[in-house]
Amino acid sequence: MVAVPIGNPGDLTIRAKEILESVAVVACEETAKFRALVRNASLSISGKILPHHSYNENNSALGLIKILKTGEDVALVSSAGTPRVSDPGYHIVRLAHEESIQIVPIPGPSALATAMSICPMPLDPLIFLGFISPKPGRRANTLKQYSEFNGTICLYESVHRIEKLLLAIDENLPGSEIFIARELTKRYEEYYWGSLTDALQWIKEKKGEFVLFFRKND
Repeated sequence: MVAVPIGNPGDLTIRAKEILESVAVVACEETAKFRALVRNASLSISGKILPHHSYNENNSALGLIKILKTGEDVALVSSAGTPRVSDPGYHIVRLAHEESIQIVPIPGPSALATAMSICPMPLDPLIFLGFISPKPGRRANTLKQYSEFNGTICLYESVHRIEKLLLAIDENLPGSEIFIARELTKRYEEYYWGSLTDALQWIKEKKGEFVLFFRKND
């Protein structure tokens, strides 16, 4: 399970580079993004590059297990960051445990950990929910479940849904303090910390990927 950069290719660890260059197969969430990383990080990949994403995860996991049983090594990478953190990987990990196949975590970049390190809010306790449903009803129900949570909640969100998510947070957890990290480790990286009302103004015309932390004021 190999963590890869969330933006800056210079964040690829030496160990990750060695693993990716030595395995027989690299299974990746987005092959195009991985090939871009290969170019940008000057990797020399000799193994096969196979897709392993949410749409083929079950079948792909079975195929990877067959490869692993032959004694070959397989590296699993997400499009960015650490596998299984709001990314595919559950099925192959579970099957590998069931088959007593060794799983080795190769730690490195993670949008969650990166954003936590600069968040100006208490993170104890913290609940990480990843991407929640974009459907209004389900999104509202998820947020309502944590309306009495006395801690900080972390979410991921994409550019097309960020404003609607902020409106939903404002409706279901009004008055919350919020910290938003945008485009972490990339050229246009920036942050916002303050009220939800002002966040809705700040977010307008912003693009990229977002990590949000929010908590109800005491």
